[in-house]
Amino acid sequence: MKKLAYHIFCMAFCLAIWSSCSKDEETIVDTETTEESVSSETLAINQWIKENMELYYYWNTKLPDIDETKEADSFDYFDQLLYTTEDKWSWITDDYASLAAEFSGSQYVMGFDATPTWTSEAQTAICFFVNYVYPGSAAEEAGLLRGDIILKLNNQTITLDNYTDLYTDDAYSVQLADITSGALVLNGKSYSLVAKQTTTDPSIYHTVLDVDGKSVGYLVYVEFVAGDDDKFLTTLDNIFTEFKTSGVTDLVVDFRYNPGGEIDAATYLAAAIAPASVVSAGSTLVKMNYNSDMQAYLESSSRYDDYLTFTFPENATNINMTNVYFLTTSGTASACELVMIGLAPYMNVIQIGESTYGKYTGAWVLPDDNEEWCMVPIVMKYSNIEGYTDFVDGLTPDYEIDDYPWLGYQFGDVNDPMLAKAIELISGTVTIASTKSALISPFKKAALATPKDLKQNLFVPVDQSLPALK
Repeated sequence: MKKLAYHIFCMAFCLAIWSSCSKDEETIVDTETTEESVSSETLAINQWIKENMELYYYWNTKLPDIDETKEADSFDYFDQLLYTTEDKWSWITDDYASLAAEFSGSQYVMGFDATPTWTSEAQTAICFFVNYVYPGSAAEEAGLLRGDIILKLNNQTITLDNYTDLYTDDAYSVQLADITSGALVLNGKSYSLVAKQTTTDPSIYHTVLDVDGKSVGYLVYVEFVAGDDDKFLTTLDNIFTEFKTSGVTDLVVDFRYNPGGEIDAATYLAAAIAPASVVSAGSTLVKMNYNSDMQAYLESSSRYDDYLTFTFPENATNINMTNVYFLTTSGTASACELVMIGLAPYMNVIQIGESTYGKYTGAWVLPDDNEEWCMVPIVMKYSNIEGYTDFVDGLTPDYEIDDYPWLGYQFGDVNDPMLAKAIELISGTVTIASTKSALISPFKKAALATPKDLKQNLFVPVDQSLPALK
């Protein structure tokens, strides 16, 4: 991806625009007129928050009247401004560098994704079910696999009090467990992990399956990230060239653990999949709607059309599909949902799995001048060409199958119930694996934040010359 100094939208996804926080002396409120506990630096941050929220926030008419000069905690100030009746997604951080590293596609991480889950009905302890591992990561080198169950970290029981510190540390050991008679029992496996710089290419697995003589492409895509110099789009090029060369007739895209990402990557993937006639015509993928002032401003000139409508870009590796099968869970969000509803008017989109997260809004990522703080407020909603939006309960699957990563099926295993269902629909032959949707889980996902929960974003390049509204 291009250097983050340029403006980008973030959609709720989170469509991001880089805005500045002027911190020179002219913007600093006289501290003698404010509470002694409010520093000049905090006042500058608060003013930056207020100005941008008033200008860009989708619900800017709902902003409460709060005196920013008396708010000593900028995190609390930002949270107080949110219209929580509808806004579940806006957030702020003082660690912009970490977000920038994610955009680049090279991060200092362990390199695995896992779902926090209660170990019992009493909800006193937590385990982690491993969803996937990045190739070349510390987690892969240690031996961690999809389906592994982490019952302890550093030989400690994982609880509400310690899970954040343990899980986000740069070095720890993991103790694994098996499910025995519905209970988690340590199996003696323990791996030591130390975070390292990792290339986080989101195309973590692909293959071509032979399904009764048909070539079926299968892609596991875990985040919409273009990477520095669009290196991860080149990966998609290579994969779809392989699919085209293999003569794939159907495509399965595994979005189960994908929280979203950049719209550049989203439009690119959509254009690789869609019917060739749709792509060559530059048809509309999605439309954007902002607060009334911003909407009127962008509609005032045709030069801002690209802010309002995103079309299918040209893509030389397009495989001209009529049918595409998406595997989804409740963690499938934002850019995934945009691709799915954007494609639906033009081809057969078949959804298998669980209802998606339901993120139909957009936000702009706004770092300050020092690139230390960064806020991500909702600024828009998106819809497909037919006007479909506001799917508050997510996108409902055509075929409902729950996701159980602890079953241990690796990506591409035709016994994986979700993939098996797609194969059944393609071949017309019912398989035993595809009927396993009636499994009862003895465990309940814990509604706890992990680093991935802040990644349900979609980022869109924006012209830096866009004038301010005031």
